[in-house]
Amino acid sequence: MNEKTNTSDAAGMDRRDFLMAGAAGLAAAGLGIGTASAKTPIPGEELKTNSKSGKRVALLNDALMQIGPPIAIELAQKGHNLVIAQPAEGLVDKLKSHGAEVVVVEGIEQEGPNDETKPGSTQKLVDAAVAKFGGFDAAYIRTAIHHAGDVLGTTREDMQKIFESNFLAVMDSLQSLMPPLMDAGSGQILVLTSATGGQPFNDMMGYSSMRAAANMMIRCAAMTGAPKGVCVNAIGTNFINYPDAVKTLGGPDAMAAVSEHIPVGRYGEPEEAAHTAVSLLDGRNMFATGMFIPIAGGYNVECDSVAELTE
Repeated sequence: MNEKTNTSDAAGMDRRDFLMAGAAGLAAAGLGIGTASAKTPIPGEELKTNSKSGKRVALLNDALMQIGPPIAIELAQKGHNLVIAQPAEGLVDKLKSHGAEVVVVEGIEQEGPNDETKPGSTQKLVDAAVAKFGGFDAAYIRTAIHHAGDVLGTTREDMQKIFESNFLAVMDSLQSLMPPLMDAGSGQILVLTSATGGQPFNDMMGYSSMRAAANMMIRCAAMTGAPKGVCVNAIGTNFINYPDAVKTLGGPDAMAAVSEHIPVGRYGEPEEAAHTAVSLLDGRNMFATGMFIPIAGGYNVECDSVAELTE
């Protein structure tokens, strides 16, 4: 008996047989994939919408910082109505200039006593979308609290806060967003985690760990949503030229020094990261789900020399 036969007998079927079997092979292998009771819609010239307005509706819990504003602008340009929290100065007028109806939900802050990580924050956006438009199609969610400290310098109290803001808040948001989208049979959810959730960053043990855990939660959520037509993904950024990046990183000279060690040789622009995000929110890609995409100039591939600069 040759080696191929031994391997085939042990596994029940060889690779060729498995591929030839197709869906039947998957079922026989017992991979735990739920039977689809619905399908994600195949995008056409006119995209399906869950709203009563005839236009797609997107929710953003962060329209103030980082990539939230450029995401909102690009979605408005693509014909979306928007439900947002704490918009950046002048953003609402800009969105309306692109033809979007805009609902601003009060009581959700990006930083402050009512920050977006508080339980029920995302539900406020969902309720506002249903009240105004009868439903929604996509959601961009950012929850975050940054904390510096290695495994020896992080206390249990520190870790509890990191857990609540960077992990538990993601679960709260998914539990608000997924049921109405699954009931409607279509939807897209994108969560901003961090590139450090795929590649550890020096002196940020708790943050990196909880971002990695959130990325796994996204993958699990994608398995739940897929049979009901809902795509759930995550992106993670690092080394983006946010307005406050110069101050945070110690000035232009410090940024220039770090840039020399980023594989692409420069900081990324918020609009670049936003463009990737929009491709997972605008309804044109209803097949990609369960992904984590790092947007970090190659930091996810080669990080050692960059991390050393933070010591």
